[in-house]
Amino acid sequence: MGMLLMLSSCSTIEAIFGPSDEDVAAKEQLQSENRALESEISGLRASLSELKQDLAQRKADQAAAAADANEMTATVDKLWVTVSFRSGFMELTRQSKDALQRLAEKFNAKPRTQTIEVRGYTDDEPIGGYEGHRHTPRHPYKSNQELSQARAESVAQALVAAGIASDSVKAVGYGATDFVADNATAAGRAKNRRAEIHLVE
Repeated sequence: MGMLLMLSSCSTIEAIFGPSDEDVAAKEQLQSENRALESEISGLRASLSELKQDLAQRKADQAAAAADANEMTATVDKLWVTVSFRSGFMELTRQSKDALQRLAEKFNAKPRTQTIEVRGYTDDEPIGGYEGHRHTPRHPYKSNQELSQARAESVAQALVAAGIASDSVKAVGYGATDFVADNATAAGRAKNRRAEIHLVE
């Protein structure tokens, strides 16, 4: 009489007879593929980490290069201080002379490769005033170009008198050019009557 094999609801053929050779081979193949996949993922993670580090280094290099470029630009030609003038004047006020004295002390406080260029400017008002609003100039100059040169030289002389070597200071007048404000207003014209002190290589 044959034996009737009864299986419980939680039993499987594999639990009773063990896994077949095909099942074992398939399992081993799956495990091998999983190991290969994990190895590949690990390699990709390492590559991604290297790419991130490389990107961070590139950004740092670019930031450093930009900073160097900015510093070089500032060193080649840097506007340091602006001195204002009253309308029709080329003389310095007492306050301006005191400020230039302090500036000279700061310049001489450490070794420098830069020199100083003083650039003089005027507003666009003609010497003697506008037509219909004439006035007597407070200086002997016949043009704004001459007046701007006198303003630049006035500042340069004050810097030399304050202790800066004369061969480190140059004065150049630019006349009624390079306006920094609107000449249509008194406040704008006051800003344009100036001498700029630049640090240059």
